[in-house]
Amino acid sequence: MIAQYITGIQHIGLPAKNLNATVRFYEGLGFQTVHKTATPVGVPVVFLQLGSCVLECWEEAQTAGKAGAIDHLSLDVHDVDKLYEEVRAAGYPITTDGIESLPFWDKGIRFFKTQGPDGESIEFCEILK
Repeated sequence: MIAQYITGIQHIGLPAKNLNATVRFYEGLGFQTVHKTATPVGVPVVFLQLGSCVLECWEEAQTAGKAGAIDHLSLDVHDVDKLYEEVRAAGYPITTDGIESLPFWDKGIRFFKTQGPDGESIEFCEILK
């Protein structure tokens, strides 16, 4: 069962036309920067947190600039390998190249994505410990 691997919302992916302005805006609302990193191609990424809400923000010139601009919803998972097999077996489309990795947080992350019925991207993400 897919739900046994999901522990909650991990973060919301929010592209920003101007990363510094976005960080200032959310910090003004009370969010705190909890992690700064970059993608393998050098795009800066900032994670901001307020309570249990975490935003992943990165600079992206082609944002929607209107409601619906959220790039992805990331779900916190454990045992991403077993979950991947469950999701595939259930017939959900995998939109990543299998399980991918990024050097985020202390020891990295492993994740994969599917696409919802309205084109929304759902990420299943395990933070490596």
